[in-house]
Amino acid sequence: MAQGSLSSILNQNKLTGDNFVDWKKNLLIVLSFEKHKYVLQKDCPPVPKENASSEESMAFDNWVNSNEIARCYMMASMNSFLQKQHEGYLNTRDIMHNHKPETPIKDHMLTVIRYLAEAQNHESEIDADTQMEMIFESLSKEFIPFRTIFNLSGKNMSLMELMK
Repeated sequence: MAQGSLSSILNQNKLTGDNFVDWKKNLLIVLSFEKHKYVLQKDCPPVPKENASSEESMAFDNWVNSNEIARCYMMASMNSFLQKQHEGYLNTRDIMHNHKPETPIKDHMLTVIRYLAEAQNHESEIDADTQMEMIFESLSKEFIPFRTIFNLSGKNMSLMELMK
């Protein structure tokens, strides 16, 4: 299979919010093939000192390069709403961490995010406060403690921070 056709898997199966498991599986296939998967598993080596060996410098440079390639694959294979939510993330592990649906609230929020992305694709402008309000208005009574924690936190969180 040619490299270009392998990476096309990601173009055909963009992350929309509720398809994380399938998206991650496809991403890992591409990153494994291109030998960049390790950036999701290993920390960045320390920035080499001026007198560092060439191996230390090379390890750092290779990790930074692989991280950027993996990040580009990740960002390019997300819908526009999720791209905007993650544009400030530089580390691929941070991006991946923010998309592990582990709780019903995360599942619910990812569903709402998918709907918000669809609205943006139809050129709707929805500000961050309205997005948050839409999420909270759509929650059932079982999530009252979650809403209380958010209100007590001062409401200075993005959608991705809210899901942590």
